[in-house]
Amino acid sequence: MNFASKYVYDGNQDEYEYVSDDEYNAQLSVSDCSSDEEEPKVSQRAQAAATSLKPENEKRKSLFGRMKSSLILRKLTKKKDLDQKKNVRERRKHHWQSRGDETANAMDQRNLSSQPEGKRRFKKADTNVVSVTLNTLKDPSNMHAGEAVKCGGTGCKAIMSHLSKLSAGMSGKVWVCEFCECNNEVDVEDGEIPAVEDVTFLLEAGLSTEAAGPSGQDESIVVFCIDVSGSMCKSFEVPGRVNLRGSQNKPRFEGFDSDESLENQYLPHQNRNVSYVTSLQAVQAAVDKQLEDLAKDHPNRRVAVIAFSDQLLVIGDGTTSRRTIYNDKLDHFKQLEMIGTELPLPKPIKDTQNNLSKQVLKLYASGQTALGPSIVVALGLASRYSGSKIILCTDGLANVGLGKFTCGNSEEQEIFYNDIGVKAVEKGVSISVITIKGAETKLVQLGKLADLTSGQVNHVDPMKLTEEFSNILADRIIATNVTATFILHKNLVFLEEDTEEHVIIKNIGNATMETEITFKYGKKGTADTSEKKQEKEECSKGAMATNGNQSSIDQSSTDTGATSGKSPTDTGATSNTAPTELPFQLQLEYIDTDGTKALRVLTQKRPVTQDRALAEEYLNLEVLGPYAAQTCANLALRGEYSQSHGMALMNQRLAWRNTREHGQRSERRKYNKIFSKIRSVDQHVTSHQRNERSRFGRSYSDSEDEEDLQQSNASSKRKSRISKSKKRQQRTDEYTDEMANDVYNVKNMSSNAMLL
Repeated sequence: MNFASKYVYDGNQDEYEYVSDDEYNAQLSVSDCSSDEEEPKVSQRAQAAATSLKPENEKRKSLFGRMKSSLILRKLTKKKDLDQKKNVRERRKHHWQSRGDETANAMDQRNLSSQPEGKRRFKKADTNVVSVTLNTLKDPSNMHAGEAVKCGGTGCKAIMSHLSKLSAGMSGKVWVCEFCECNNEVDVEDGEIPAVEDVTFLLEAGLSTEAAGPSGQDESIVVFCIDVSGSMCKSFEVPGRVNLRGSQNKPRFEGFDSDESLENQYLPHQNRNVSYVTSLQAVQAAVDKQLEDLAKDHPNRRVAVIAFSDQLLVIGDGTTSRRTIYNDKLDHFKQLEMIGTELPLPKPIKDTQNNLSKQVLKLYASGQTALGPSIVVALGLASRYSGSKIILCTDGLANVGLGKFTCGNSEEQEIFYNDIGVKAVEKGVSISVITIKGAETKLVQLGKLADLTSGQVNHVDPMKLTEEFSNILADRIIATNVTATFILHKNLVFLEEDTEEHVIIKNIGNATMETEITFKYGKKGTADTSEKKQEKEECSKGAMATNGNQSSIDQSSTDTGATSGKSPTDTGATSNTAPTELPFQLQLEYIDTDGTKALRVLTQKRPVTQDRALAEEYLNLEVLGPYAAQTCANLALRGEYSQSHGMALMNQRLAWRNTREHGQRSERRKYNKIFSKIRSVDQHVTSHQRNERSRFGRSYSDSEDEEDLQQSNASSKRKSRISKSKKRQQRTDEYTDEMANDVYNVKNMSSNAMLL
């Protein structure tokens, strides 16, 4: 577990910051006047301007002419410098950059009614964030003899740890849970209590070896699903003379010599230093290269190929009879799944490479795109071995069979691809999606497959397919069926999660070396779910003053009601006797690569402070960065653009305050790198909002229109919720593949990747 600060920040009340219309309507700006990136010096700019404007025949000019030119250059340079300084001054105008923290806080806490119109209010970001990098599962921690001792408190799933203390009870020893303060009578000796913060309990011994292979070798399955629809015939220019693998099998076109390879054939007036390559040729060459590398580096892996157009061509490992699936079978999930499970198990790639390569290079493009059915069959085949991979490569829109994209069925598509992802997680299979630039494939929907299964999403140039395939195959699954249970002290709750408890369970599924998850927590009583939703609605529309005042009243009454129902122990815990340290526990249940089922438990405690400045002084950007990236991307994927943009701005301000007041130069560089990555998502979000304003006169709010929100009867509220859902769905439907690629990549970016 990695914390965003040395301290748990225990704020007495919610704090807010205000964003002007100008700042909100602009994209996230990272490089500003206080950036550590070297800005061009005035003399350098002047020199560059002088060089670009200097006439070639200046030597032949008269002295008067040279003096006149020099004067003009000086005026132009001075004007550029003044414009640059003006831009710098404009970038300094935001209060969160120009005012001290104390002044900013004072402004933030002013009564909402005094705020001018056009201001938006967002909850101020803080340091209460935890991140977990699952690469720790690659190597076991301290193995603990015996079984885990669990707390018996209602809803509490804490396990006895090195923080636990035993005391004498009426009928034996008593363990008072550090998290819920429940008394547990236990039959353990002091020596049976874990002695370190990171321990592993063996739940079930593995029945097999790596990737479920009895030979002790990696025998996982790799299934390539290759699009061979007609759109894959589209050619593109490649500089230079390119000779791809399998060029003898290139498609032939009318007007070309059938005996001459395509890259050597040119239309009149074409540049003869340019080659023309089709998408299918690029995929064939990339897959062929991967087969060669797998046979060399992982000879026992099993590889199969499924090609899809308006029918499926199941090639398998290239040594068995091919099978064609077409017509109404493409619409039946169970039949397709059964076909996959009944296919012959591929032989090791060391024995099939040559045959499989020949089969791949013989593929030709025609017809439509039965993408969904190919994934179902591939999953049926790959699910026999935990840790297997499916790699989907396409350049077209699915339009045949299951999962086809047609007008008005976006909800059906979402359900279909989500269900496939869930099934893959259950089987320990990862699905990666590669789409080709220049085509639109509804990557926002296909990307769910990769997002759920810890696969990769790539929208790439066709000539970079080999590199992308290599990256996917190198990103090995180190654990499957991973479930993370995170436990807080009862005085804390999880924020931005669908729970009001101090315990949360997340089904991670597959874990790779780059898998990283984050949690946001806060003080109990300041995160009531209904209030939080109302705050989001207000923020997205500008947080009108009257609504803001009412929120404070409602929050006060909510807190009072919540406190009145607490037990005496709970009341004491949140009063002046609140603990000065709070415990945290992460439980990771998983199956490792040799089939062993284990439970890893990490327990730590952190000091508490009510001083925001002290908590921010110890800010860890490598924890805040992935959290901000994941949260902004998740909100963008749900169509909550206002909240995504606001979240980016608030976390940027938090990081900016820290790096300017406490950070060294290295921390400022981290700030620039991290928020440059987040900016790639924010640019898409703000661009879509501008498009909405140009089309509708305003940007769709994340919430309903104000008049809809004021409806009181149940049926009207129900209609509002439906309308809101449709608005967000419309935003998702308008995603381009480029936007989906950027959002998914940032969402799954680890702290290491963010600092590259």
